Amino acid sequence: MKKIACILSSAILLIFFLSSCKPKVNLEQETEDIKTVINAETQAWIDKNPDKMKEYYIQDEYQTRLNVQDSVYSITTGWDKRATAIDTLAKYADWVGVDQFKVEKEFLAIKVMDNTAWAILKETQNMTYYGSPATTVALINVVLEKKEGEWKISCFVKSTI
Repeated sequence: MKKIACILSSAILLIFFLSSCKPKVNLEQETEDIKTVINAETQAWIDKNPDKMKEYYIQDEYQTRLNVQDSVYSITTGWDKRATAIDTLAKYADWVGVDQFKVEKEFLAIKVMDNTAWAILKETQNMTYYGSPATTVALINVVLEKKEGEWKISCFVKSTI
């Protein structure tokens, strides 16, 4: 009787232990998915497609974009303001004189924690501007949240260097 009780108790403990284990996150896949979202958002910007850009963002009151250039910065908080800024950017972006535009990203760090992640990257934009080569470089920090199985941008900080 003691042997059966011991086996039964061990089996119950094993079931509780196994059911409490979290499924392992495939960090390589999550990292690639995050890179894909960030790159796709950039491509939507290049294509001047605001509706596509909006697909990659969390649409809530905490949605934030911070741009820093030298000692000047601008911050936009809240999806209503951010959506308007995306529409305005796509509508009025002036690509006159720009040719051979190419964006390169160097992902410096990505950390995934359950349904939240952050990425730090260096972005280099190379182009010809009115016939002369031009380059701009920025450090970007992106905070993402996983909603309904998809990574979305929650906060985007861009500092031109």
